[in-house]
Amino acid sequence: MSNPTTKGADAVRTTPTIGLIILLGLVTVTPGARGQFRPPRSEQGPRVLFYEAFPVPGGGDSLEERVDVHYRIDREFFVPVRDPDGRSPFHRSGELVVELADSTGGIAARAMQTLEIPEEDADRKQAGSRWEQGIFQLMVPTGRYRILMTVEDEESRRSVMDSSRFVRTSPRDVPGLATASVVLIAPPPGGAHGLSDLSLMNYGEDILFGRPAALLVVWTPAGGRDSLLSVKYSFVGEPASPEDRPFLPPDRELTVPLYRGVRLTPWTDSSRAAYRVSPDAPGGTCAAVVPVPFARLLLRAFRMTFALSSGSDRFEVVRKGRAVWPDMPFSLKEIDNALDALRYVTTEVELDSLRRGNIETRRANLEGYWRSRGGKQETAFNDVMTEYYRRVDLATRNFGTLRQPDGFRSDRGRIYVLYGPPTTTDRTLNPVSGFQEVWTYMRLKKR
Repeated sequence: MSNPTTKGADAVRTTPTIGLIILLGLVTVTPGARGQFRPPRSEQGPRVLFYEAFPVPGGGDSLEERVDVHYRIDREFFVPVRDPDGRSPFHRSGELVVELADSTGGIAARAMQTLEIPEEDADRKQAGSRWEQGIFQLMVPTGRYRILMTVEDEESRRSVMDSSRFVRTSPRDVPGLATASVVLIAPPPGGAHGLSDLSLMNYGEDILFGRPAALLVVWTPAGGRDSLLSVKYSFVGEPASPEDRPFLPPDRELTVPLYRGVRLTPWTDSSRAAYRVSPDAPGGTCAAVVPVPFARLLLRAFRMTFALSSGSDRFEVVRKGRAVWPDMPFSLKEIDNALDALRYVTTEVELDSLRRGNIETRRANLEGYWRSRGGKQETAFNDVMTEYYRRVDLATRNFGTLRQPDGFRSDRGRIYVLYGPPTTTDRTLNPVSGFQEVWTYMRLKKR
């Protein structure tokens, strides 16, 4: 098939500036909906498994302590096959195993979960856009353990195994903030002034790019009846960069309500993992929710330090992670490709300027370009940029021809990136003039 052409007085013709204005008017992505403009030093390839161990202070008995392991698995890891039972047209199935190994290599606790995921079709979906989540509860004596996580697809028998993380449980006879465990949660509806149903962010030790989050702190209460928790937090990049510093959350000290007698009960469905909070539980723990502007974090690695204090009880928690964007548009993952995709909304002079410098400079140029076009101070996620590169992805996949294999560079690719999907598409094959495809945009009154 040859490249389509637009003919006649109503043919779409744009300049880069007009194209960007139209694009801004057509964006329908919800700000902060998902969210990695991938830095050069980040991991390669899509992440199919996120997990984190969360020791629950006071969650066990006199001999053993409770460790909850939160997990998130990309459904695309599992191969869809027809459902022999007919409960759904297709299904994906697999097995997840978590083990806690002690210092001798012996397995102190083990749990297994069989996953059965119904599907309406077998079409491949975008990696990182659909997840299976859950929480394992394990009981172990006080100590330090290596976490062994294995997930296997039943159809292909391929598996992923990770053993890079450790967890330590605190002895019950040493109460206070030194026993504190922290985990990232979605901001609760009542903010820090109410605990009920707490949804986990559930990206292991990482932060979902551009998404609001809060910190849940849980610890075994010591003496005293203080009702407030003081928190002082600070962020630094890993490695530290003066250019990135303005986009890190500023250092802040705040005070939040402290809740006593709280018990956390795991609760999951196919779309989220959460804790239901029981107040005034006998023998329960202390808990507090700390609001932190995580949505401001760029796609970088960072280190967070939280200085906690309640009365005379003080403790410091250090946590490392990075902002991740599992369903990032493919065309945005490589900086030079992402810059080249701006050809329809920039002039040649501006594009040449954006391409200058080393890899870090070009990355900063790309981020700065989009920050000035639809960026928001409260979040690093840019819905205009995301919509633009999702259109580039679709054009690249669907509009290639023998003459122009790169669909993004074809006529249809250019029009789709600037205007989005047409209202109607009409195709004709004339023996004289050849193939013609006409896209009509009713809203824009253009063909």
